[in-house]
Amino acid sequence: MTKETTKNAQATDLERWVNLQLIESIPLGIAIIDPDYNLVYANDAFEQLFGAWNNRKCYNAYKNKDEMCDYCESAMTFQDGLSRVNEESGYDINDRYISYLQHATPLVDEDGNFPYIVHIFTNITEATQIRDEYQIIFDQVPCNILLIDRNFRIVKANKQLRDWLGNPEGKYCFETLKGLKHKCSECTARQTFEDGKIHTGYHAWKSNKGKTSHLHVITVPLKRTDGSFDVVLEMAVDVTETMKLQDGLKFAHTYLNTIISTSMDGILAVNEKGKVTILNPAARKFFKIKDNQVVSRENFTAMLPKDFLAKVFEQREHVYLPEAEVKTIDGKTFPVRLVGNKLMVDDKSIGMAFSAQDLSEIKQLEREKLEAERLSAVGHTVAGLAHGIKNLNTALEGGMYMLKTGLAKGNIDRIQKGMEMLARNIERVSIFVKAFLSFSKGREIHVKMCDPAEIAQEVIDLYAVKADELGITLKNETIGEIAPAPIDFESMHECLTNLVGNAIDACQMSDKNSCYVTVRTFEEYSTIIYEVADNGMGMDYEVKKKVFTTFFTTKGLGGSGLGLLMTKKIVHEHGGTIDLKSKPGKGTTFSIRLPRRRLPKIMKNKS
Repeated sequence: MTKETTKNAQATDLERWVNLQLIESIPLGIAIIDPDYNLVYANDAFEQLFGAWNNRKCYNAYKNKDEMCDYCESAMTFQDGLSRVNEESGYDINDRYISYLQHATPLVDEDGNFPYIVHIFTNITEATQIRDEYQIIFDQVPCNILLIDRNFRIVKANKQLRDWLGNPEGKYCFETLKGLKHKCSECTARQTFEDGKIHTGYHAWKSNKGKTSHLHVITVPLKRTDGSFDVVLEMAVDVTETMKLQDGLKFAHTYLNTIISTSMDGILAVNEKGKVTILNPAARKFFKIKDNQVVSRENFTAMLPKDFLAKVFEQREHVYLPEAEVKTIDGKTFPVRLVGNKLMVDDKSIGMAFSAQDLSEIKQLEREKLEAERLSAVGHTVAGLAHGIKNLNTALEGGMYMLKTGLAKGNIDRIQKGMEMLARNIERVSIFVKAFLSFSKGREIHVKMCDPAEIAQEVIDLYAVKADELGITLKNETIGEIAPAPIDFESMHECLTNLVGNAIDACQMSDKNSCYVTVRTFEEYSTIIYEVADNGMGMDYEVKKKVFTTFFTTKGLGGSGLGLLMTKKIVHEHGGTIDLKSKPGKGTTFSIRLPRRRLPKIMKNKS
């Protein structure tokens, strides 16, 4: 065999191998279609991907469709003879949805025609899935993401950033994000390009609508396996609202801290472990705590009233003590108005806060006010006394005249009448002087735990016979339960005696056929109340103005005018008030109100 023959034989074998073996040996799906889109040949790799191909159209084999695709790349190749590559989707041999790259290349014959097209398939389902997932994550992450190259151009931006800025790809980041004409000095991307490390910072970006937002930025190098990189990924989270909240919190903290520091009330707070966390200057002054002195839990507990902390801890609403006693750090007591609150966050206790208002000056002013009122009443009393003594002096002069003329004339009846006049008015002077001295000397009251209703009942029992003789209905009403209270029994008895006696006298002076006097004892809002009501003659405006202020009486020589003054004085000494309502011809109601928090304290006996 000649060399030429051998060479031709080898060429024939190669052509046969190429025609028969090459297509089968390529690990890609390969199929050949004719102009009617019939599959005329397909390799094993194709069958493994799409299944049997005999007597099938390409669109049926690739996509499980019975009709030709609306837009067919192969049809274009049959027309112009150009190769095409495009991404397609279809269904594999197991009817699973897949993605693939389809290369369409015409087979050209000797005449330049292309009766067939070769399709080469690359399964990119997994890669497509990864790419799609990456794109979804890239676009749906709730922050701005962009890729920046070394020229500081934006290579890619996610949907959130595109919605905010428009399409920024290809533009300089400093121009697009900040409206600058040069690279910014605090650029975190530049720092990452310089050292290849992650950097963070805060930047202000402007949207395409001119709105400025503040963002927390993180830049990360996208490194290859060899450590090199040409692109930086920048993530930016909008913290505008967070910064506003921070500014608001700073303002609120400064505002509250100023209020607490400058408050005239003592403000204290403890955490859930009982450690004192707030102690303002006023509280340090009240409790005599030095600036550098630490207050322990034991100190704090000892300063407040017994069981007060437990009450605050147990109740969700504030605990209010209008009057209480607290102790300084060295054990001395002083009066305060005290409020305690349990601090809660989402049903979790984080501690307690307390406010204390020093009542020392207020208490002193109350004492001074009571004394001033007493002295004022004394002044009015002196004026009334002078007027009363003047009248008595006139009466005494009349008695002396009767006595002298009777002696001169030897008239026994005249002498007797003069002596009676002198005796009666001398007794009247004595009554005035004793009553005035009793009022003015300010007798100290002596309190003990008493039943308020029992005092009223004793007064009713005292006047029961007299009222019955006069045909006056006398009633005693106790409304509800009234706990014992620190009261001077005898003094309060005297008050009610004066009021009931006056009420009976008012009924006597009335022209009504049926009169009554009612004493009511009850308690509301921690205040003990006595009411003495009658339907007697009543008082007009001028009389009501005088009853508590002068030596005034409507009983003529039968009264000293000091009864109601003494009553008001005793009520004030108990920290209470007395007032009246009266209408001429309708009757009068006196009301004594004794707030428990203002009642005098029971003094311990000295040994």
